[in-house]
Amino acid sequence: MFSLSKRIKKLPPYLFAKIDREKQEFRRKGRELIDLSIGDPDLLAPEEAVAALCKSSKIKENQKYALDAGRESLRKAIQAWVRKRFKVSVNPGKEILPLSGSKEGLVHFPLSFVNPSDYVIIPNPGYPGYRGAAVLSGARVYEIALLEKNDFLPDLKKIPLSVRNRSKVIYLNYPNNPTTALAPKSFLEGLVKFASKYGIIIVYDNAYSEVYFDEKPYSILQVKGAKEVSIEFHSLSKTFCMTGFRIGFALGRSELINGLLKVKANIDSGIFGAVQACAETALEKCGYFPERLRKIIRGRRDLFVKILYQSGFEKLFFDSTFYVWAGLPKMYKPSIQFSRHLLKEKGIAVAPGIGFGRYGEGYIRFALTVNENILRKVGRILAMGQER
Repeated sequence: MFSLSKRIKKLPPYLFAKIDREKQEFRRKGRELIDLSIGDPDLLAPEEAVAALCKSSKIKENQKYALDAGRESLRKAIQAWVRKRFKVSVNPGKEILPLSGSKEGLVHFPLSFVNPSDYVIIPNPGYPGYRGAAVLSGARVYEIALLEKNDFLPDLKKIPLSVRNRSKVIYLNYPNNPTTALAPKSFLEGLVKFASKYGIIIVYDNAYSEVYFDEKPYSILQVKGAKEVSIEFHSLSKTFCMTGFRIGFALGRSELINGLLKVKANIDSGIFGAVQACAETALEKCGYFPERLRKIIRGRRDLFVKILYQSGFEKLFFDSTFYVWAGLPKMYKPSIQFSRHLLKEKGIAVAPGIGFGRYGEGYIRFALTVNENILRKVGRILAMGQER
């Protein structure tokens, strides 16, 4: 028999893989499932981008190995998009790297700069990929709590000096998954000063930068001095509903970009050229799409928040992203117990807060990735439970 490596054994079960298995078992029994567990938008990607993918896939050059650094035309499209959206200037030849989805870059990044004796600081609750990145790089993991009383922002002062001095990377993500919180510029300014003082790399996951409602989220690179210590990740999965296309990009200091590129050169062989052409088209010609997406998600959010309040939920958070972060009703405590109750008794799949870390306990996450008619149906199902 073969034994898994110690490194792999340290990885907790991946939340969404476990949820998928439970959903498959539910469907095998022939029961109808309403899936609010995964952040996979139900909206179609922009038609222009899909057309570019189809057309480009027939070009022989695109069927060959791609450059690890991505097409120059795509990097220039990213440069223009970033300049327009954030008023930030990045060099397309040195400070931009296309990725096979932002998750790929986020998880591979520590392999470039982290040694086994170093700490990687991750938010809790937080996207499970951050922990995976730290563990796979052999680093020590330090968790920093995102608490409701602090508006789900980390208190950097609580990180022990011994950890600060031995930390190489800190992961943060605003707009935040799962809490939906936004980070004010004052917090980001403090974060940059903190990272600069202790020589820590900020890995800023900005996958949800375009899924907001009232207040525009920032790029970390808008903060003075941030480019010296930061690498920021973006995803077309959320901005253009292109989750299956696997395309994203990183921005930041050229030294950090080059480190990640060196890892990628030893792991993959570049992004399918047609997918790069598709992304280029989305960035250059589909600027209307994020606004349309925000309008749809806002409508769903407003409807579903009303439904949840009427169903007995008292603490709801919904400032950005396409999630609602909900405190559990008083009669339930373990989030895994409540999520299984919703699945087995109501046919509704959600993400338990504990799956995002121990400070996620007491919450569940709903994904607004179904239409309003289905959300109304959820409301009727929850109301039936109250009548009993």
